[in-house]
Amino acid sequence: MAEKDQMLVDGGRGEANPVARLNILAMAPNAWNGPWMNRQQLLSRLGAIHDILYTNGLWAVWDRYRPEWRTAPVAGDFLRQDQVVVDASPKFLLRWPRYSWIDDIAMGMAASRWMRAFRGNRDIPRIAYLFHPQYFPYLEKLKPDFVVYHAYDMFSLTPEWNEELNNYQHKLLEISDLVVASSDAISDELRSTSGKPVETLPNGADYDLFLRASESSASEPDDLKNIPYPRIGYVGNLNLKVDFPLVASVARRKQCWNFVFVGGKGTLDADTEKGFEACSALRNVHFLGPKDYREVPAYAANMDVNLMCYRVDDGVWTRGIYPLKLHEYLATGKPVISSNIPSVLPFESVVAIARSHDQWPGLIEAALQGNGAGSADKRRSVAKENSWSTRAARLNDCLMDMVAGLKNAN
Repeated sequence: MAEKDQMLVDGGRGEANPVARLNILAMAPNAWNGPWMNRQQLLSRLGAIHDILYTNGLWAVWDRYRPEWRTAPVAGDFLRQDQVVVDASPKFLLRWPRYSWIDDIAMGMAASRWMRAFRGNRDIPRIAYLFHPQYFPYLEKLKPDFVVYHAYDMFSLTPEWNEELNNYQHKLLEISDLVVASSDAISDELRSTSGKPVETLPNGADYDLFLRASESSASEPDDLKNIPYPRIGYVGNLNLKVDFPLVASVARRKQCWNFVFVGGKGTLDADTEKGFEACSALRNVHFLGPKDYREVPAYAANMDVNLMCYRVDDGVWTRGIYPLKLHEYLATGKPVISSNIPSVLPFESVVAIARSHDQWPGLIEAALQGNGAGSADKRRSVAKENSWSTRAARLNDCLMDMVAGLKNAN
């Protein structure tokens, strides 16, 4: 076994675990081949030692009008990539929640199909690893040995949250053997709701991937080459958490700065849509669209400054996030500026934090003049301490302790 894989097995502690291999059915709403989130980063590493099947669950009847459903395989398929097996759900098997008996049959057939995909020793513990409460109804059919709930956002503040999902989350918290959250704020909310211990596992960075991009003179993407310096970048999903009105305001004041957004456009509310349109009308704001996760480091590495320009309204879930891009940005060594969100405050030595809209232009100007928070070496050092390999090793320890019956007491 490779040294990295051994580190995942015992967390680097040199201890023998009673179970070294697990069957993990991971259920999450984002496509495996879409933007890489903590789901792909963690599971691709755990896949070096565990059997992992990743699925988005079944199609629903209302999905029949989506182009993704029309191109889906009729009988479904399982594709191995990135050390996990990715489920392509069959298009003939649809959930129909309005008719509970049809819905029940469909979920039962799906559970049987997923369980058949796990081959080998039947004595290997089976874990249902749910990244969202929407998958709670599947548990009755799956009958796993252990249940893990991993909350990567403060779901209660997301636009799609409703009473049904709230009930699912309460039930899921009750029965879960391990609860994981991506930030202290999410952990606090789940702990206060359930009274159960919650393991905080912040997001990390693929440190080597971003470091290589920052050190390569040939890494500049073609669609960046015609955008003049200075470049102020944002890499990630363009949804209602992004403060587009703020960016439009700064871009109008500083027309010699070029703001570059790399990511696909998601759901916006009225205010962010208006801000997005204002940005789109400006010559010094550039939208380059979504990129493969392997391409992303080259964009972050070829900015002068990287931003986490999030809205901080009380009703937006950003107050609970631990930005996925935080340590990725730091791994490039480039200056980073962030909105005032709780999870970033401990990194103020390497991240400049704007506590009001008025502070953004001055902080960007300081970073462009070489006076950003921390040095390039210090930023990279912090990112290295927070790599995805370290996070995966810690998660594996939690899973091993769970299976061994050792409850986390934090």
